[in-house]
Amino acid sequence: MKIFSNLKGDFMGGLTTAVITLPWAIAFGIVAYAPLGEQYIAQGALAGLYSVIVSGLLASVLGGTTGLISLPTALQAVMTTSIVTTILKNPEIAALGSNQVTVVLVLTAMAIAMAAIFQLILGASGGGKLVKFIPYPVIAGFMNGIAIIIFMGQLRPLFGVAKDASLIGIFTGAVPFRYDTLIVGAVTIVAMLTTRKLTKAIPGSLVGLLCGVAAYFVIGKFFNPALMQVTNNPLIIGPIPSAFPTPKQVAAFFSVADVISPRLIGMLVVPALTLGVLASIDTLLTSVVTDMFTRTKHNSVKELFAQGASNLSAAVFGGLPVAGSTLHALVNINAGGRTMLAGIFHSLIVLFIVLFLGSLVQWIPMAVLAGILLITAFTMVEAESINLSLKKSALGNLLVLVAVAAITVAVDLMIAVVVGLVITAFLFIKEQINKTIIRRTFTANLIHSKKIRNHDAMKILEEKGESIKVYELSGSIFFGTCDKLFAEMEKDFDRFCIILDFKRVHTIDLTGAQLLKQIIDRVKEKGNHVLLSYLDLPGNVDKQRLRRFMADAGVIKAVGEDFIFADTDHAQEWAEDALIQKELAAQVEKAQLDLSNFSVFAEFDAEQLETIRQHLHPLHFNKSDIVFKEGDPGDKIYFILSGGVSVLASVSDNGRARRLTTFGEGVFFGDMAILEGKPRSATVRADSDTELLYMSVDDFQHLVKNEPLIASKMLMGMAKELSYRLRLTSIEVRTLEE
Repeated sequence: MKIFSNLKGDFMGGLTTAVITLPWAIAFGIVAYAPLGEQYIAQGALAGLYSVIVSGLLASVLGGTTGLISLPTALQAVMTTSIVTTILKNPEIAALGSNQVTVVLVLTAMAIAMAAIFQLILGASGGGKLVKFIPYPVIAGFMNGIAIIIFMGQLRPLFGVAKDASLIGIFTGAVPFRYDTLIVGAVTIVAMLTTRKLTKAIPGSLVGLLCGVAAYFVIGKFFNPALMQVTNNPLIIGPIPSAFPTPKQVAAFFSVADVISPRLIGMLVVPALTLGVLASIDTLLTSVVTDMFTRTKHNSVKELFAQGASNLSAAVFGGLPVAGSTLHALVNINAGGRTMLAGIFHSLIVLFIVLFLGSLVQWIPMAVLAGILLITAFTMVEAESINLSLKKSALGNLLVLVAVAAITVAVDLMIAVVVGLVITAFLFIKEQINKTIIRRTFTANLIHSKKIRNHDAMKILEEKGESIKVYELSGSIFFGTCDKLFAEMEKDFDRFCIILDFKRVHTIDLTGAQLLKQIIDRVKEKGNHVLLSYLDLPGNVDKQRLRRFMADAGVIKAVGEDFIFADTDHAQEWAEDALIQKELAAQVEKAQLDLSNFSVFAEFDAEQLETIRQHLHPLHFNKSDIVFKEGDPGDKIYFILSGGVSVLASVSDNGRARRLTTFGEGVFFGDMAILEGKPRSATVRADSDTELLYMSVDDFQHLVKNEPLIASKMLMGMAKELSYRLRLTSIEVRTLEE
């Protein structure tokens, strides 16, 4: 959308949003500067407004989200409060005397600048995707903690008592409170709640602000004239300088640079990083919600860059850090705002209020702002997260949520985030330890490879196939899952062959690699085999990276290159061949099969076999030769004397043909030619040097006409063989379902 194509809608969006932004910016500015004392209330309010004017304007011009409005939010306000409090507690600051507040404000601006630079780095590096991986219980607990802090911090102005008054004393009667401020705050709260129930067209905070101010003046006019004074009146914001924003923190920095030590700057790094991450999360979550209403897609890189630049300006101009606000963005969109002009109008209108209506803003009662913030605190509580965490299946999340919220309130915001991440990581590791990474196991006596074998070979697999076991692994093989995997596999080290399927394995650490080498060594010591599958997948970057790591860790060398297969079916086919060969080891030189070895002709006498031979023709194929292609005429049935062939489906998306099945010695294929006579439905390729006999359709028709008994016995033999294959398939399906 072009910038001037929606001028009226953008102006109405900016105007409507500015009206509800005003009390928010003032209230959050006061919250942020609260640790400095009541004499800095007006300066805090002005800092909140400057953020809207300068940073909000820059974020709208540079931003990558349609309709987004940036301003100080509860999260940024409380984070700034925490930073100011942390700085004030430092012994170096306490010894500064008259320069103390200036140094505190400069250091706070430096922390905001560090957070902004971190956001710029996140945007430039595409790190916006990473901040989404902070666990939801940590964010929910953090937001709940901030809501509690805001709620508790506004009780004193609501009751009109001193900043250091005991909250318990207020409710026990030990500390007298003012009924007039309580009434003003109550009117504000009731007005906001009533408006929200009646209509969404008018912002509840605006109605609450107007009603609260009106209640204040009514009480002052008729009951307490002292409320009508501006000078030394702690119950109102007080005079706000009507000054254009200037980069005052730059000059302030040079005035106190000599007393700012590297140790003080180092103290700001962790709070700044935390502020940068949380502000980025706040903004990106708002961008996602905004996209749903504008039916657009935000640019996270551009948005993070804009937020970093705007917060850098907040540090320079003495404002608070900003982030995208979901509430204000939706108000803007609903009022018609669609382009960056809405955000520009929003900032310019607030600037107009600061420059020309400061005499009115100064009369806003603290109790009114307290009422607005109390409602804000209630809306911030992640009630859904609490309800979900109370479920028996999510008690671990409840632990994280409560711990983060409690530490946020009682100790420190940054410590709360770190503790939350540590607890979440611990719970994740604990869950991984308790959960096996073995997705499924099966043995070759129940589930076979795709290779179709003769009855003698299949009998060996049915009787001895249990000595081949496949382990389908899933997840990560790391220090937390190694012990359980080894314990579950140890009982199978005596089996002839163990196949490890890595299709669903994502990562392996060094501990996991050492475990695999230990398993391989233990199995080899017993003269048995370990095969690995799904490590040779051309085009699969993840599997190639996994194989490189396993090679570097010595796993590939331990198992041997010849024992690594593209998929589990090929690995199982090798294991089955090896087992069959082992069981038939007495036959030193294996003779080529004769017709009598085929189950199709098991009931034929010598004379009938001779008749069949007269209708069969020999063929030889070298390895990788194509026997026939999909779509070729279906005019022959083939019998394998030696070697083997694979049936291939159409070429897949990655350019490789997918193997459907494999036929070995002593079996037939291509039987549909005899039964249907339709074109081939797949391609068949020789897996090795292969000797075949084939019977053409014409040969079979000649049998039907001249030797009907032999033809019918041949069809009966084929039917029995197909029935046998179907029975094996049914057994495999039932086994897989179990």
